[in-house]
This record gives sequence, structure tokens and C-alpha cells, in this order.
Amino acid sequence: MNKKTKSIVPMLITGLLTGAILVAMLGFKSTPVYAHIVPFPCDFTTGGGFIFVSQSTSSSPLAETGQKANFGLVGGCKNGGFFGHVNYVDHNNGLHVSSDTITAYVNPCPGCSPPAANNARDICGTADVSINGSPVPGNWGFRVRTIDAEKQSSPPPKDKFGIHIHSLDSSGNAVSTEYLVPTRCLASDGPTDTGTVMTCSAVNPGGGDIELHKHNPSNTGPSLTEMQISAACGADDLGY
Repeated sequence: MNKKTKSIVPMLITGLLTGAILVAMLGFKSTPVYAHIVPFPCDFTTGGGFIFVSQSTSSSPLAETGQKANFGLVGGCKNGGFFGHVNYVDHNNGLHVSSDTITAYVNPCPGCSPPAANNARDICGTADVSINGSPVPGNWGFRVRTIDAEKQSSPPPKDKFGIHIHSLDSSGNAVSTEYLVPTRCLASDGPTDTGTVMTCSAVNPGGGDIELHKHNPSNTGPSLTEMQISAACGADDLGY
């Protein structure tokens, strides 16, 4: 991507997403940094459902709109590589993200406390991005966080989802955050960005399901360094 294109993309996105882009997440606590690992042996994750998305305003970066965003996904390792697909639609602004390639599948918080954080998996890759059917110019990457909370010991069980979209440079490395919905419970509008795995309100049933499936002992994925994961996945600012 040349300098001219890189300068145009942020302006295009800012206008097209009509305030729903969360470039700077003011008011959020920073998420502790942990080492990321490709699960070994590698498991896989499937899921689908909806969350409620927040809209950025001048007074608050997360003024809830009450509008749904739907998602469907699968991600994991196969034949020594990564596989999967992510589809995401924000009904607030017509944003549609459809993955092209899966470049990483990682446990973002191995050994975290509480142990339920080990049920988190991040699916990262490149994607086509459009607004109301019109492609948004540029090269795009994404990071999706899933948490199969039904494996948590503290009720009520509630699965969680978050998404981060970033621009990519000419080498395919993540450059800057252009859209961010911090991890939240399905059918919920409140981010669980506290640095710990949170349980969700029992008055918020439904919203879909995320399943972290058992690994196949014979299946492994590529061995990635923390730097390679950061280049593929972008900032780890989704929270738990």
C-alpha cells in the first residue's frame, strides 16, 4: 500500500462507518499482556450468533445503539496449517467482513487466572471489507476473540465474542486499528474488558453458541513467534 492510499483509507473508513469505528478506546482499562501460543495438539472452534454493538460518539466511545451484529465462524489447524472462515455483519452501519485467509489460530491467554481464560481462542486473518455492499479500498486484517464460557465453573454460562479490524501494510502486517468491538457476552452490549474472564447476566439468555472442540492428538499447526502472531493478529486490545 503506498503512502497516498494509506492516507486515504482512514478518512474513507471514518466517513463510511459513521462513528462506529473505535480507533481510540479511551476509558478502557488496558489488557494485561500474555504470551500467545498455537494450541498443541491443535483444537478448533466453531460458533455463530449475535451481539449488540456500540457506536462511537464524542462524549463516549461506547454509546450503545441496541443494534445487532451477527457472526459465524470456524477456525483451527489442519495438515500443519490454519483453516477456517469468519463472517461478520454490523447492522448499525452495513459493515460486512468476510475472511479470505486464516493466518493464525492461538490461545491468547495460556495459563491465565482464572483458568477459564484458557477457553479463549483468537482467529486471525485477512478479509474483504464492505459497507452496504460497496467494497472499502485497502488491505484489511481481522482478529476475532471467542470464549467458550460454558466450560467455566462459575454460572451463568455465557459465551463471548469480540472483533478487531485493522489495516495492513504492503507486507501484510497489521498497522492500525480501524474498528473495535471489545469482547462481550452473546446477546449483550457490555464489554467484559476488565483483564479477567467475567460471567454474564442471567437475564440475557440466548444469542448463539461458541464451541471449543477437543483437539486431535495427531493435528498440529505452524509454530509462530510472538512477533509473527502480533503481525498477523494486530493489537491485543479485545479484553476477556
